[in-house]
Amino acid sequence: MSRIRSHVSYANVMATVAIFVALGGTSYAVTQLPRNSVGTNQIRTGAVGQSEIRKSAVRSKQVKDRAIGLQDVSLAARSSLRGQPGPTGPTGPTGPAGPPTATYGVVAESDGDYVRSRATSNTGAGHTTNTGLYTIGFNLDVSNCLVAATVAGVDTQPTNGEIVATVDGSRVFVRTANSAGAATDLPFHLIVSC
Repeated sequence: MSRIRSHVSYANVMATVAIFVALGGTSYAVTQLPRNSVGTNQIRTGAVGQSEIRKSAVRSKQVKDRAIGLQDVSLAARSSLRGQPGPTGPTGPTGPAGPPTATYGVVAESDGDYVRSRATSNTGAGHTTNTGLYTIGFNLDVSNCLVAATVAGVDTQPTNGEIVATVDGSRVFVRTANSAGAATDLPFHLIVSC
């Protein structure tokens, strides 16, 4: 017992009391403060120890950048953010002009006569002596162009048919047939895009 008394000093007693007070205060705060009891008047600006008290809720400058994770945001806040587009940004600069394109073509009747044409070198589709075969001549070489043809209602209204377009220099050969594949004179549209 005398040995314990020899180590008891005023400093030791005060240190022990301080520990109990500190732990007791923390325990009190954890167990006795009501939920949501810390409000906007208890939020301080800047570092601990400054006396200025903010009169508003926690703002962005009180939160360290990237300190709040997705798990810290309520489900309601997360769902309200989903699908919400942000504000439209400014219009960007106009891009460079693309390469020039030209579209040529014909609308031809079943006998080969043109209803409309663009950049052709003849006035008719040059219906050959073969049934369903047409030759369309253009004013330029179209061998590097895209060619599309379709059976279309012009002078007659075909309900079915087949069409094939083949390019040879400045000419496009068009072959038309019925749905069974037999050569048949049919009206068509031809588009050539270069």
